[in-house]
Amino acid sequence: MFKSFLNDFYDVLFNYRKGLSRIAAEKNIWHGLIVYLVVTVIVSLATLEINPAAINGGELFPLEIHMLFPPQALEIVWKLLPLFTILLQVVFGPLYFLLLVALFHFVSALFGGNGRASSLGAVMGYAYIPYLLVAVGGLLGRYTPFNIAAILTIGAFIWSHWLRIAGLKQVNDFSWGRATLAYFMPLIVLLIAFIIFILLVIVFFVPLLIQIWEGFI
Repeated sequence: MFKSFLNDFYDVLFNYRKGLSRIAAEKNIWHGLIVYLVVTVIVSLATLEINPAAINGGELFPLEIHMLFPPQALEIVWKLLPLFTILLQVVFGPLYFLLLVALFHFVSALFGGNGRASSLGAVMGYAYIPYLLVAVGGLLGRYTPFNIAAILTIGAFIWSHWLRIAGLKQVNDFSWGRATLAYFMPLIVLLIAFIIFILLVIVFFVPLLIQIWEGFI
């Protein structure tokens, strides 16, 4: 099983056609969810860096919190932060992941895709593997003088999104153009809705506010 995961890990990162094709055929959405949770928990713990001295220095919590709770209680909260981080990921991570897969499956269907939601969930989960680079960057920044977390984060961000587009293409038999458009369509719709909202505010509310202002003058 571990050898199989290493093969999947290598192929997803360095031979994505073979890796994503095998994952779409052999894995399901629950495999993708497990990979997503493991990666996000590792990244969260590796990048969680809080200086204990910041508790007594007042940098970690607002002044009002320091007035209400003793330093010992705040130190206990700091020590439990890794546990809180894991619980947050375990509780809300699956909901976010499943909603994301459902959204992309719906958009893919609108673009004529006929892939299975379970296969799409599998490749979407495995597409988070590049974010392990962020964990490496966090550990390097914590234990060595090298601070390359920002560069690794940008690289992992681009790499992961590219793998998700490739996953959409593989599962739904899309062209690169259609897969890219389907992937960014939710963002495009959100931007269009925001622009329409701003225009409605300008058209209807700004004249009303001007009238109210003139009434006070």
